[in-house]
Amino acid sequence: MNVKKYRAADSEQAMRMIRAAHGPDAVILDCQSVAGGVELVVSWEGEPSLPTATDADKERTALDALRSRREQAESPAPAARQEAVSGASGPQLAWSQNDELHDLKQELAAMKSMLMSQLKDNNWQQLTAKQPAQKSSHQMLSAMDIDPSIAESLQRELPSDESEAVQREMLKMLLVRQLPISEPPRTGAICLLGPQGAGKTTTIAKLAAQHVMQHGRDGIAILTTDSGRVGAQEQLRAYGRILQIPVHSADSPQEAARTFRVLQKKSLVLIDTAGLSFRDHEGLDELEKLLAGLGGAHCYLTLPADVEAYVQSEIIDAYSRFNLAGVVISRIDEAMRLGGLLSNLIQHRLPAVWCTNGPKVPQNLCVADAGKLVNMAMKMAMSFTPPARRQAADSGRAQHIGVQA
Repeated sequence: MNVKKYRAADSEQAMRMIRAAHGPDAVILDCQSVAGGVELVVSWEGEPSLPTATDADKERTALDALRSRREQAESPAPAARQEAVSGASGPQLAWSQNDELHDLKQELAAMKSMLMSQLKDNNWQQLTAKQPAQKSSHQMLSAMDIDPSIAESLQRELPSDESEAVQREMLKMLLVRQLPISEPPRTGAICLLGPQGAGKTTTIAKLAAQHVMQHGRDGIAILTTDSGRVGAQEQLRAYGRILQIPVHSADSPQEAARTFRVLQKKSLVLIDTAGLSFRDHEGLDELEKLLAGLGGAHCYLTLPADVEAYVQSEIIDAYSRFNLAGVVISRIDEAMRLGGLLSNLIQHRLPAVWCTNGPKVPQNLCVADAGKLVNMAMKMAMSFTPPARRQAADSGRAQHIGVQA
């Protein structure tokens, strides 16, 4: 193993020097800020270089533990050497050496990943110290809960010499441009999918009520296949009586297919399905059988805005097998932040079609608008308080009340 120090104005320049000299396999062992830039200590495999005595002393001190472990892994113990000569346990010794080297490489890889993360943070701190507007936009993206990879690409497109207000408007414009939006269908079959409690049944009622208000009650019907939840069927039947439109139920994929063939003469058919967890593989397989008999129906995922971004991503992955035409963003009124959801739509290239922001029928349903969603996400971010900070604030208020008492 060979080691060497590199100094440069910033970490990016230092990394370019290291890659040019030693290729992509060089391991970053240390990184620190120094006068005039940064200093990196790297190691690599190959022919040893001839550093100066002073540099060699410093490098030996920094890597003494790692070098010792490497030498122990490469050199068998005296007893082991004796056994190797006699041929009694040669294969076992070779396995032990390879295992030690493997562990050492894993530790070095983990160290490299950690230091690369620190390098990015150092770069960002150096950049924002010189460009406060960039720091403001970064803080906004972080408060919105925008995915880091998307945030980084957005930052690269922002001009560094503009004011915070101009950067904020440009950031909004870039997000609006990236967010996929699709026009809702006015006719045909609309089938809502999604986890239990996402708001599918209420959204079906809202869509039906808005259609009746705009086009009349002729030519519309509702089909519910959620046989496992009697309350959902009864809820839709109640809305059907109020709106004076037919509501049909089906307890099996075969019955659903027969009923759907009859209803295809309608200009609009709204189909409700059972709520399924993204982990319910058996239930999702059954849903696939159901949808096979509903040829021509456009499937839309009902995605709750108030769950964590990683859960939303899991839901999208699980339901992506159904050739989704878009998303109904539900429960916006219960969400703390929207950036994670917007990031998921951008990354999965899944267009938003409708949004719901409350239980009222039909008022709390609107067509998705990229500008309004981004504005809402930014407003939520400006009023969002992280849990740790909120807990500290609550503790401070409690102490203040105790003093007053």
